[in-house]
Amino acid sequence: MSHSNEFSSLLVVLALAFFVPLLINRFKALPVVVGEIIAGLIFAQLGLLDPAESNTLTLFSNIGLAFLMFLAGLEIDIPAFFKNGKDKNQKQKLSLPALILIIYAVTLLLGTGGSYLLTQWGMPANIILLTLIFGATSLGVVLPVLKNRGILHTNSGQAIFLGSTVDDLFTVILLTVYILFTQHGLNIQILSFLLILILFIVIARIGLQFFRLPRVVKLFDELSQATVQIKVRGAIVILLIFVVLAESLGVELILGAFLAGMLVSLFKSPQDDSLVHKLEAFGFGLFVPIFFIVTGANLNIDALIANPQNLIFLPAILVISILVKLLPALLLKSRIGWRSSIAAGFLLNTHLSIEVAIAVVGEQLGLLSPATSAAIIVFAIITVILMPLTFNLIQPKTAKESGLLLRLIYGWDNNLTRNVAQQLKAHGDVVKIIPTNIEEEKSITDEGFEVFPIENLRSSGDEIDTLLILSGDDADNLNIGEKAQNAEIQHIIALVNEPRKLEEFKRLGVQVFSPALYRSTLITLMARNPSMFSLLSSTSDQRDLLELTVRNSALAGQKIRDVILPGDSLILSIKRDNEILIPHGSTRLELDDQVSILVNNTFTYKVMDLFQHHMERWSKNVEETLPQTELQNLN
Repeated sequence: MSHSNEFSSLLVVLALAFFVPLLINRFKALPVVVGEIIAGLIFAQLGLLDPAESNTLTLFSNIGLAFLMFLAGLEIDIPAFFKNGKDKNQKQKLSLPALILIIYAVTLLLGTGGSYLLTQWGMPANIILLTLIFGATSLGVVLPVLKNRGILHTNSGQAIFLGSTVDDLFTVILLTVYILFTQHGLNIQILSFLLILILFIVIARIGLQFFRLPRVVKLFDELSQATVQIKVRGAIVILLIFVVLAESLGVELILGAFLAGMLVSLFKSPQDDSLVHKLEAFGFGLFVPIFFIVTGANLNIDALIANPQNLIFLPAILVISILVKLLPALLLKSRIGWRSSIAAGFLLNTHLSIEVAIAVVGEQLGLLSPATSAAIIVFAIITVILMPLTFNLIQPKTAKESGLLLRLIYGWDNNLTRNVAQQLKAHGDVVKIIPTNIEEEKSITDEGFEVFPIENLRSSGDEIDTLLILSGDDADNLNIGEKAQNAEIQHIIALVNEPRKLEEFKRLGVQVFSPALYRSTLITLMARNPSMFSLLSSTSDQRDLLELTVRNSALAGQKIRDVILPGDSLILSIKRDNEILIPHGSTRLELDDQVSILVNNTFTYKVMDLFQHHMERWSKNVEETLPQTELQNLN
């Protein structure tokens, strides 16, 4: 074939990669990759695209598959896995990672049963590959859904994220072992899988120390300028090293690429968000769309519809996949509640990258028929569309998602609690009270507040912005503080009546308030800063003082002068690594900064969205894309 025809096929695919996102932009529920697969299928059916006739297209498609698995590995947060392994709840026998592993094992067991049923009903499929497909989850779809809902760092968000991480990681490992076994049997060749894992561990241990050396950090930062981009080059070199090694050892390239992504994820620092964006731009801007379009073009839809029985398997696969994911997810009930567990089961049933890779590789190796491979890819497309929508319908909205702040108060036995509750309510916050007996429940409702049962504390940590522990009994307060820590409530304030018990509360990690110690501080504040005290205590004006943590990655590295603040908001201070910074226009924000902001009450929740959600539309460099009416509202 001439070079002209080679590049003609590549031009068609790249043109589709450009126009497909523009055409489906209005259909927010439809992922771009689904549109790319459908576009490839349509053009192949019309005779306008035949990947088999272009070696260049085949090469680019294989690189796209490697890059897809590399980016999937890049999403794996290994330190987060081990960090979650240490559960704060001493009464809980299982840590979250252990529970997630059990859920994955149960999923594989149910998946094996479901796969066996499908084969008994006449589906020409490999039971092991079907089981792995049922066990996998598309982390690349799950992560954006959690980020968009702003619940990634909540109890339910972390459980889902960890579950999808385990699903992806172990599915790729088990897939590699199975393919090696089917190709070579129980011989020395299967040890090649262990060799690549050993190399991964060795490089990880050495690389972690090397890339943390001050001189190395400085050198790489200096060489990360526009014309060099040394970090991007290094990441691609790591990808190719593991891909070449995998092929040399007879291991599928998807494992090598996946491990390479995990390595880069391990090596990158918290300040390397731009590196991830560049790699994603490189992959999703060129190679990955080619893979999905070529996958669509190779989709043997004729084999799928040639026998009507093949179409019957699609709803059967979908129903079985829902049961396989939903039933084990109910084991999370004690941690995140019934509704969130059910929602997690649906979201974890999202299939795309790894599942499409399994279908493609399975067909290439003769383990799956063309019709079965096509059915699996269509099934993956359906789950990507339906499962996130179902998750969003079932997953309870947190108070923050509803634009509200939930303040939970314990200790209805004194006037202090009543006064604090009334003032917080006057500020527009949602206030709920934890009762200790039936009489308190009646008193709480009589005064217009909602009751919050103490047994709901564990499963509702996501929703609670602040817990105020204000009873007159220090021992009781300490006990509630321990329960709140186990529920992973981020902001806990406890009243300490006896100053000698302050250290016990501080060791627990709660913020303490002792009237005996802070009375003089408040009087001094009134004397030296009467306007500030008035601002903090008034409930009748239209101003408020917020303290927010920077969670929006789009703000990381931005100068304050370049950030569009809704209304007349003003940043007063920044707390970073236990140091208070006085902000200037040139001060750059960093992730996890604690920012104190003076806001107009009208714009309170817009400011909260800006700093705590992943809303890149607020960045000044995309100001031109905002409608003029919206800009006028912000100003």
